[in-house]
Amino acid sequence: NYYLNNTFQGRATSFQLAWIGSLTMLALDIFGPITGAICVYFGFRKSGFAGVVIMTISLVAAAYATEIWQLYLTQGILYGFGGSLTYFSTLSLPSQWFRRNRGLATGIIISGGGIGGIWLSPLISKLLESKGLRCTMMCCAIAHFVILTPLVMLFKSLSKDSEKKHKFIDFTVLKEVRFCLLFVAGIFVISGYFVPFFYINSYAIQHGVDASSAALMVGLMNGSSAIGRVIMGMVSDIIGPINALFISTLAATLSLLLIWTFAKTAAMMFVFSVVYGFCCGTYPSSTVSVTGAICGPEKLAVVTGIIFAGMAIGSGVGAPIAGAILDTVGHKTDYMGVIIFAGAVMSLGTVILFFLKFKTNKNMFSRV
Repeated sequence: NYYLNNTFQGRATSFQLAWIGSLTMLALDIFGPITGAICVYFGFRKSGFAGVVIMTISLVAAAYATEIWQLYLTQGILYGFGGSLTYFSTLSLPSQWFRRNRGLATGIIISGGGIGGIWLSPLISKLLESKGLRCTMMCCAIAHFVILTPLVMLFKSLSKDSEKKHKFIDFTVLKEVRFCLLFVAGIFVISGYFVPFFYINSYAIQHGVDASSAALMVGLMNGSSAIGRVIMGMVSDIIGPINALFISTLAATLSLLLIWTFAKTAAMMFVFSVVYGFCCGTYPSSTVSVTGAICGPEKLAVVTGIIFAGMAIGSGVGAPIAGAILDTVGHKTDYMGVIIFAGAVMSLGTVILFFLKFKTNKNMFSRV
């Protein structure tokens, strides 16, 4: 929203600017098979630290970007690659150390992303207003290096050598029908998953909400997703990861179609932000648990990377398509087409997850 109304005002459309965030998520996910394999072969600690360095460099470079294509390369692709190295290190380790309560452990780990969003979005909004883009980017770069470096130094793999016997990138898992269903479901779900995160801010401002409150909605969405990841992690250990993934995705889809569609006041927008964040936030953690249940924890870093590479397709096209709908059908003011698009693709993903559940066990009430 800052780029649209300040840095590139009159020089870029919502569609063009949406590609910055989309390329970040695209790179984070599509490099998954490679970065997951790098984590296994070169160690989680080294891979995580390399990711921190790359993210820091990318933000410093983005601070001096003057053209959109430069942000595509720096804040988009380069940052996403660095984030992928650190992210897949973080995703894979809990399943090595936890046999019981694996869903809860994974949920707690991934909830950190949501907790960070509580304060990060409003803080960046304030920094942009008071200090401008370049200072904000430099502050983010310094924070990345100072905070993340000591944390990745604590990474430790339980398995030293066993995983190195596997292929660098093992695509034999694609022979498993359930894995393929999970892969395809991720493409559709993620196509709509990030749309509210990208557009609730501008949607709220369009409906008369002040910029600070609109930024807070993004923070609440991230914060409630953190809570959802922990709670659904506990639920996953009780009812099974596939059940938890299906139920939470269905609930997130319904909140899009039944709450956001009718959210015309600030109060309803806050309600939607909390409900959607709580429900949708479980998708990454539950997906990791489901992948582990299908393929086992030994190859989790690599096969999770393949799943997230599928999600990269959705994250890469979802927000830009929503932006194009907003620019054309919505004439940059009507968000109904954006909401319907996000709800439709997530509905398709939910149906595929139902077939995954049915393929695993035809008893609808079984623990899977």
